[in-house]
Amino acid sequence: MLHSVYRIANNDKVNIKVYTNNGSRMMDVFAGVANESVSQTINPTAGSLSDDLKVDEEGNVRLPMIGKVGLSGLTIAEAEKIVEDKYAKIYVNPFVIINVTNRRIMVFNGSGGSGEVVNLANENTTVVEALAMARGISNTGKAKSVRLIRKSGDQYKIYDLDLSMAEGLSSAHMPVMANDIIYVDQVRGFHRNITTELTTLVSLLTSILFIYEILRN
Repeated sequence: MLHSVYRIANNDKVNIKVYTNNGSRMMDVFAGVANESVSQTINPTAGSLSDDLKVDEEGNVRLPMIGKVGLSGLTIAEAEKIVEDKYAKIYVNPFVIINVTNRRIMVFNGSGGSGEVVNLANENTTVVEALAMARGISNTGKAKSVRLIRKSGDQYKIYDLDLSMAEGLSSAHMPVMANDIIYVDQVRGFHRNITTELTTLVSLLTSILFIYEILRN
């Protein structure tokens, strides 16, 4: 289940780049012409759908020259194939690249309730990479008690991960999916122990200063 492929959902934002001749030339679908620049060096704003397109409530995106295309529920590869087939009626050997730009997860790194939103720039971002982008497991977090929480339909599934031992590190390289939650348990009593230690230290320093003042006078 951790290896599930991401599927485009309603309200996702997608960036679509369209090329002709199997990727050798970028196509300006707004102007209806193909630029001569090689796909790897082209300025995206010059010949692509540079503005993110929103998947509407019906699961469609509106594309220049071909109208509405249903993408909701499809994998990235499936969506690219459908858009390629649509543009194949107009252009020669179209090549399409689609990125979902609003994929994100929440990471609670064990610092005590505070979480961080992590944007997923890459489709195959792993658990350990997501934690690294959220500044890693905090000093108060328990690497042996990490939970990956994922919504499946109307239910939430919880996967327990142990990242403290070599045997459990394989799970750290599992890909995360949009809207996942990574939750690191906090070491119990950490704040209480720190408070006790600080109180003892302050008391000790106060006593030392008091004795110093007596001796000085």
